Amino acid sequence: MKIKLILQPNKFTSFTSNYLESLWSEYFDIELYDESTTYSHDTLFACLNNDDLVAGKLLDQEYKVVIDNLWEAYSAEFDQFYQLNNPNWCWWNESLWWKSRQYDQYVPNKTYKEIGLMTIRRADSTRDLIVTKMQPWLDQMLWSYKDKRMQDDKYLVDTSEVDQRFMNPQWFDDTCINVTVESGISPGGLPATEKIYKPLAFYQPMLVIGQPGALEFIKNQGFETFDNMFDEQYDQEINFEKRLHMILENLNQVRREPYSDLTWEKLKHNHNHFYNEQLVKQKIITEIIEPLLEYAET
Repeated sequence: MKIKLILQPNKFTSFTSNYLESLWSEYFDIELYDESTTYSHDTLFACLNNDDLVAGKLLDQEYKVVIDNLWEAYSAEFDQFYQLNNPNWCWWNESLWWKSRQYDQYVPNKTYKEIGLMTIRRADSTRDLIVTKMQPWLDQMLWSYKDKRMQDDKYLVDTSEVDQRFMNPQWFDDTCINVTVESGISPGGLPATEKIYKPLAFYQPMLVIGQPGALEFIKNQGFETFDNMFDEQYDQEINFEKRLHMILENLNQVRREPYSDLTWEKLKHNHNHFYNEQLVKQKIITEIIEPLLEYAET
């Protein structure tokens, strides 16, 4: 028999995504929580990382409670529960999500009109600094931040009004590289989010303004970075302002011209590796589902 997995009603978790439904249901019988129901103690309950009240009550009743923290970095706050956490989740999840949107069908038609693409959604003081430092290059880029939106007839989108996973092929066709502004710049958070996977999935070399070691992290996942185009020593620089300066120095090397054969090899490898459905699903099974089943059976 499958393990029964109970979800909280009206709560978005990793178990409620339609593109993952067939994978979860292969191993679990999934139901919505009903407070009036008496559950056996071999049942698993999945709660969000901010669902402390329900999670705590179930734990006090000696049920097995899983905190779905796959979208965030590990948190000691949830050590009393079984915490679902894996730094590779963003790759696996985005791969299956974007494939369900048919983004894997994108075929590049490069024009090399602009040197770079930089889309920034959330505003903060660090991103203010980044945009200020980027001023010498912005008139040669497609970019968005605060009141600056790509919304003319050519690009047909205001990025404030679309979801974070929206993909406009022309953005990638018309730009040479991706200046990827990640969610965090200091160690301790997720080393890679959906932001870094967009250039990997959509055939673009990238400069990553994020945590030190972000490039090393994705290389360990099997992706290629672009040391044939850039001095990637910036990836190891701990001081953010120094790291940002090194990244911006690399921008001076970007030319609006066709990629080399080596760069194309790397781009094709990254696209194919990102969308390797068999690999991605096997990783989810061995690193998330099987340990969860072991927990359920203890």
